[in-house]
Amino acid sequence: ASRNWASVIYAWWKGVSTARKVLSVACAIVIALVASFWLTAGGVGDPELCYDVPKPGECETCPVPPEPVPKGDRLLGVDVNETPDANHQEAFNHAQELGMQFTELMLAWDELEPQPGKYDDTLLDLANEFYPSQDTQVALTIMPIDTVVNRVPIDLSSEHLDSDATIARFNALLTHVLERMGDVDILVLSIGNEVDAYLGDSDSSWAEYEAFFSETAAHARNVRPGIKVGVKIQYSGLVDDAVEQARAVNAHADAVLGTYYPLNADFTVRPPWQVDEDIGRLVDIYPEDELMLLEFGYPTAQLLNSSEELQQDFIGHTFDMWDHYSLWLKAICFTSLYDRPA
Repeated sequence: ASRNWASVIYAWWKGVSTARKVLSVACAIVIALVASFWLTAGGVGDPELCYDVPKPGECETCPVPPEPVPKGDRLLGVDVNETPDANHQEAFNHAQELGMQFTELMLAWDELEPQPGKYDDTLLDLANEFYPSQDTQVALTIMPIDTVVNRVPIDLSSEHLDSDATIARFNALLTHVLERMGDVDILVLSIGNEVDAYLGDSDSSWAEYEAFFSETAAHARNVRPGIKVGVKIQYSGLVDDAVEQARAVNAHADAVLGTYYPLNADFTVRPPWQVDEDIGRLVDIYPEDELMLLEFGYPTAQLLNSSEELQQDFIGHTFDMWDHYSLWLKAICFTSLYDRPA
């Protein structure tokens, strides 16, 4: 029982054949290399580990970001919102100081046309006066669908979206809006907002919307030659839930329009660094298309496992990502200028 273990191992080693000795040494070297890599990889350049502690600058081993590339023709947008401490003009000025080049204006069809053929021009006239005076472009969204809500006027509720009556009425609305906002520099027109949430997995609903969009987009181009037209679809719809249906609709678009919030199914936030991988998937699906992400945000609520520090990290990673995909991603609109109350 008191035998020296070294003696036992030595005796065993002497009895082992040369071939088995070589194999044993090779296995030991491989195991040592794997163990060394495993122990060091977790602490050197692992972005996920670096952002477990959401404080900028704490991770000294994070990879150094690349040098910025020239802005080129990329456009920075901000969804301007008021706060108790800043009215709209003050908030707008702040956004411009931060580099805002365009903002988003979203208008619902049933609010623009409260009665058949009768339009409410209040917001249209304000927009036509305000945005040109601020030298700011507008990403205009007119919504027959707003995420999960149908915004078609109630008198058309029994009509299909691709019916002649619905298309004719929406085309008349487009003519009115684009003429009433004749002084506004429209960056892009989106017909619908996050329509995938409403259309779901129904192929017939998607086909209906594709026909509706094809006709109305062509009409918008006739009313205002040179305007870019698309449909806002959620990131999940573009890359996962409705890839083929979205691709069919976007075949009639001048740019692929999307919204992006890196959230899990329970609305908790995903790591900020994943934005590069996520947008890479979108570029893989639309390698020949111009991309615009017209809602782009990261919440700060503790309830969602987030913080202002994580949001700050997300913004930094966003601009690194944008340099990476500058040839495809032509516009980002951050949502919003100020955090909205929970």
